[in-house]
Amino acid sequence: MGGWEADSELEAWLSKKEEAMVEDITSLVEIPSVSGEQEGSAPYGKTCRAVLYRMLEIAGRYGFTCHSFRDKCAVIRYGNGTKKIGIWGHLDVVPEGTGWLYPPFSCTRKGDFLIGRGVQDNKGPAIAFLYAMRYLKEKGMVPCVTFLQILGCREEVDMEDVSSYLKENPAPEVSFVTDCAFPVCYGEKGICRAEFVSEKLDGNMVLSGGSAVNSIPAYACAKIRSPQGKWKKVEADGISGHAAFPQGANNALGILAERILCKNREENILSDKEERVLKFLKKACGDGYGKELNIACEDHISGVLTASGTVVRMEGEKAVVEMDIRYPVTAKAEDIWRQLENEAGKYGFSIRSFEDNAPSYIDKNTPFVTCLSGAYEEVMKDGKKPYVMGGGTYARKIPNAVGFGPGLEFDWKETGLPMGHGNCHSADEVQSVSNLKTAVKIYVKALQKLDAL
Repeated sequence: MGGWEADSELEAWLSKKEEAMVEDITSLVEIPSVSGEQEGSAPYGKTCRAVLYRMLEIAGRYGFTCHSFRDKCAVIRYGNGTKKIGIWGHLDVVPEGTGWLYPPFSCTRKGDFLIGRGVQDNKGPAIAFLYAMRYLKEKGMVPCVTFLQILGCREEVDMEDVSSYLKENPAPEVSFVTDCAFPVCYGEKGICRAEFVSEKLDGNMVLSGGSAVNSIPAYACAKIRSPQGKWKKVEADGISGHAAFPQGANNALGILAERILCKNREENILSDKEERVLKFLKKACGDGYGKELNIACEDHISGVLTASGTVVRMEGEKAVVEMDIRYPVTAKAEDIWRQLENEAGKYGFSIRSFEDNAPSYIDKNTPFVTCLSGAYEEVMKDGKKPYVMGGGTYARKIPNAVGFGPGLEFDWKETGLPMGHGNCHSADEVQSVSNLKTAVKIYVKALQKLDAL
């Protein structure tokens, strides 16, 4: 079958299967699979186990051999070759947060768009890749290799699911992760997660905001006690977003800190210790690039460092601030730690924990990367080149792994969503059905090329 005929046949198949694909995505979105603590025999909570089993049921319905790995990952197999190629994704999601106009766990369709937590990150992509395998299977392709679609449920927390899987199973020869933008992401910045604890405060202020360390919060609040002993509530609204991509977001924690500081300058209601806490919070939750904390840096490979304070809470009489930092592949985590320790100390904070997830980076000229790039270019014909990003995916945990889609640019203005809505960690997360269908086309090409390679 010639290239044009094959493309035309796939286009017709996708049109026929579009409704079923949306139904499968919806059935996953309806499960609020926020990864949490163990519940009985469910390692990440019952909703995460439920979404894994829902995915296995879907894949089994289409004739794939599949199984659960310790209720931490769903494993879907296509082919019986000795060489294995891994395709990784995740079915856990970040908490819904606040400000939704649509039900977060009820996939809503508006024209070409789906709205719901996980439609972008990463349930929609998981189904898109499954449909690429489904198409080839229905057309009778028997791969020379074994494709393993491995879907975890701890990606948004600590990626323990993948670490656990690789301890007991050999890593595929090569892998790609369906959790980024097309074309090929051949490197990821390092990720630091820092937790700061203040000195003991004087009981005049209670701070609260943020729900996940990798999400810039859209809402924060505080209770402030007046000299007369009365408590007043102070609130702040911002624009949510992914901590790795602060452009366009507006951190509610920084807005809250500035609002209370202004109020304190007028009324002098807080102690010096509490004022220092707010000044640190303002710096940590400000521009999103670490300039006010003196950790800003960049390189020509991976761009600028990003840094956002994303969670604040009280522990007794102390304030706790969590921070997400994505640093360039040539930077050093220990240099960042030393500078943060120095800056935090000026405001009465100490670093309680500092976790470093080192950068991942492979040669963009390998046959594997060029093969994936070629599949993308055959469909899109836009000349886009492989890139390095600040987002963190399973690729950093897996040998010989890159990111490969399915993110494509799209304009969701017709949904009528306000600014700050629609992104993957934001309220009213949006996905384009047309883009998912295009992703299926790219993945079909990629699977065919990889099998030949």
